[in-house]
Amino acid sequence: MTLQDKEGLIRRLDEVEKAVLPRVAIVGRPNVGKSTLFNRFIGSRKAITDPTPGVTRDPIFQRAEFDETACMLIDTGGLTESRDYLDTLITSKSLSTIEQADILVFVLDVTEVTPEDEEFINRLRQLSSRIILAVNKVDNEQREQMVWEYYRLGFDTIFPISATHGEGIDELVEELKLRIEAAEHRRINEHSLTSTEIEELRAEVRKLLQQDIEEIQAEARQEGITIDAEKLLRLDKRASQPWDISLAVLGQPNTGKSTLSNALTGTENSLVSEIAGTTRDVLEGSFAFRDKKFRLLDTAGIRRKNRVHENLEYYSVTRAISAIEQAEVVVLMIDAEKGLSEQDKKISAQVVKHGRGIILAVNKWDLLEDIPNRIQAVRDRINFLFPVLEFAPILPISAKEGSGVQELLETSLKIQRQLYTRLGTGVLNQKLRAWQEHTPPPSRKGFFWKAKYITQVSVLPMKFILFVNRRKDFPESYVGFIKNRIRKDFALGNIPIQFELRDSRRT
Repeated sequence: MTLQDKEGLIRRLDEVEKAVLPRVAIVGRPNVGKSTLFNRFIGSRKAITDPTPGVTRDPIFQRAEFDETACMLIDTGGLTESRDYLDTLITSKSLSTIEQADILVFVLDVTEVTPEDEEFINRLRQLSSRIILAVNKVDNEQREQMVWEYYRLGFDTIFPISATHGEGIDELVEELKLRIEAAEHRRINEHSLTSTEIEELRAEVRKLLQQDIEEIQAEARQEGITIDAEKLLRLDKRASQPWDISLAVLGQPNTGKSTLSNALTGTENSLVSEIAGTTRDVLEGSFAFRDKKFRLLDTAGIRRKNRVHENLEYYSVTRAISAIEQAEVVVLMIDAEKGLSEQDKKISAQVVKHGRGIILAVNKWDLLEDIPNRIQAVRDRINFLFPVLEFAPILPISAKEGSGVQELLETSLKIQRQLYTRLGTGVLNQKLRAWQEHTPPPSRKGFFWKAKYITQVSVLPMKFILFVNRRKDFPESYVGFIKNRIRKDFALGNIPIQFELRDSRRT
């Protein structure tokens, strides 16, 4: 099978799974508990929750499973009649999401029904067959009695819940499971598919992945190395994590993160506007490139520390670090006109600390004057200002125009493969002896440092333990020398490498 055929098969499975996966949207006005309910369903703090109304700005998409019943769960931005520009942007995006959903969990606050609630219920009357009415914050007997007045809204069944404490959630989930199963059957029929055909397609893709594992391992053996191919291709996790590579997009507000994410996924999940920081949550999407399925994490703009005054901004910075932990490769978006900021350096340090790959994407490159060797000058300046990133590829792109994006994705796959390389201890120590014979460690006052033994202990992060005759004051420059030799001799030039020094037993 050709690479083009494999790409087509992966893309076909991706399209089919997206097509038949029912969409469940959690909707309602701001601060009625939508994000709290969303987080309870998925079991993590994915959406920012805070007493401030309107904290969730973008629809957040997350695959969720209730027992064995799967759906795409969507936390929408709050519905509001406010004429504020950003509120208008959020509301229009929420309504667009609602129209595409199979099931709507409409969340109300038990303490009050506002004119906004009634306005949007009336607006959604034509979709009433899709709506499940959940009355939230029912956490005492007095509030249980208040639920009855909600029947006047015209719904036969109402689910009183407390998203914070979990009351009523089991009953709501049972109703959701029934509706999700019905929606899945409907979607399968609409696309002229059968459950058997979908399973056969999944089996064929799994077979291709197994072949890829064997090919990768054979190529690696010829180079004298091993690659953790099963972990690389996630063969054992594709049911719960159906992607081949996890990519996070980070950077300062309005550097083009969401423009890039929207272009890659073919959606407009992120709000793109001129207001700095219009993306607060981590948004998750997917797309296919080559024969790989990408998971894409788009994060809130990371501000300088002295501007992080509100809890919300603290949450967003924390979420960005969480995105680093979930990713294998991080794309750090840099504005071509503004360059690398101090905050970019701090985020880059976090990426290196976690042992993830990083690509510096210099965006809006098309807006700069065309000067010979400009990109090399940019690379030299970044490497001078932040030498810890000397291994990181620096690529000029235009997220808006699409230029440089293909190279960005190809580079991310190259980096991912390097991240999962395992070097045999025997080969490593042969190289270590040769490196020291050619370039011995320095000496001080008659004492000669020596590296005795080296072994790789992990991938992602790629970490080595180096045993030396005296760990105290062992020259940092020589550790850097060994790192560089590993990168050069084993074709690992684009990833961070971590070292731990230990004293050998005999000095």
